[in-house]
Amino acid sequence: MIFPKHPDVMTEEELFKWAKNLIQLKTPESNTIDYKENVSISNKNKRIEIARDVSSFANEHGGILLYGVPQTEEEVPVPKDISDCGIEIPEQMTIDIENILLDVVKPILPELTIKVIKINPTNQSSLLMIYHPESWGKPHMVEGYNHGRYYRRGNFRTVLMSEHQIEAAYLARKASLQYAETFFESNNFRPIPNDGKFFRVIICPRMALLRKDLMFEKTFRDWLTNNVPAGRRGDWFPFLNGWLFKAYAIGNFYENQYEVRLFHNGAVCFTCDLDLIQTAAEKLYLPKAIEVLQKYVIEILLNLMKFFQISCPLAIDISLHNVKGLELSPKYDQMDFCGYDDPVEAIDTNTIKYTEETSVNEILFSRQIVIHRLMRRLVSSFGVILNPF
Repeated sequence: MIFPKHPDVMTEEELFKWAKNLIQLKTPESNTIDYKENVSISNKNKRIEIARDVSSFANEHGGILLYGVPQTEEEVPVPKDISDCGIEIPEQMTIDIENILLDVVKPILPELTIKVIKINPTNQSSLLMIYHPESWGKPHMVEGYNHGRYYRRGNFRTVLMSEHQIEAAYLARKASLQYAETFFESNNFRPIPNDGKFFRVIICPRMALLRKDLMFEKTFRDWLTNNVPAGRRGDWFPFLNGWLFKAYAIGNFYENQYEVRLFHNGAVCFTCDLDLIQTAAEKLYLPKAIEVLQKYVIEILLNLMKFFQISCPLAIDISLHNVKGLELSPKYDQMDFCGYDDPVEAIDTNTIKYTEETSVNEILFSRQIVIHRLMRRLVSSFGVILNPF
């Protein structure tokens, strides 16, 4: 990563030190860093230029646009002294740029970060940073204003993508999605029993990691011991495609309340008796579903990816089984972003299933946004639209 850690979790002081170090070391422009002396969104061409530059990084290996940094006139541009850097950035600028990028670039950039970095508090001098890693949704087109072009990052500038590069990006995305879809359809998740209601979440890396040998070494068995789902009582057992955790708690899923499976490709499958996320009146309780999703699935997944040192796109499959007539609990006091005003309907079908896309980084640094997106899809089955954050 270009940063010591993700910029979404860096403090103002950490961002300032990072930018100061970048400039003082005369770090040259490259295929991941682009310096700009000024920023403007005053007309269509300038807005398109920002969209071109940001999407070019997302379509390639990711990168940073740093506005407020003049460069020397050399063969390879490098920043001038930090005393020469900084611009005044209007208060509304970051929101306006974000809205422009949301409107102009399609599909929407999934992991956009925009930060103002103050470098001289006495005269309000600042830098504007726009960062996007390599996108799991690429290729992104600058579609707005009838522009209709794809860009990638060259060594020191934004360049048009060729036809075969655009085609290759679409094929790579399609192949990774097909890998996940095939995994969801054909793998060993254990059939859902006919008796009882069940909740299942499967998160699959959109590429084959194949850690079969590593999963049976002592280091990974030690990892299993230290990563018991939600600290609950149970045991890990090997199976053909990885490891599974059986809970001691009794329930309707093959006499267990829940089961967690870890696969050789880094996928996680969690299946539970619906009573784990219901109220006493047997209505789905959304805050409990969120808690279970975080503690039993997301925490295990992130720890697994950390162990494997993997950061990649993910596909998430969420499903409810044997749930015709299930109702949604109206109590939302524990999670303030889950309120809603719409009337609630009972589910009119036996199985609800949907798939979402995300990435390890998005879950790690924007977890609440991902969870809200997943829950929005889930409760839409009850005729509910969640209120925004």
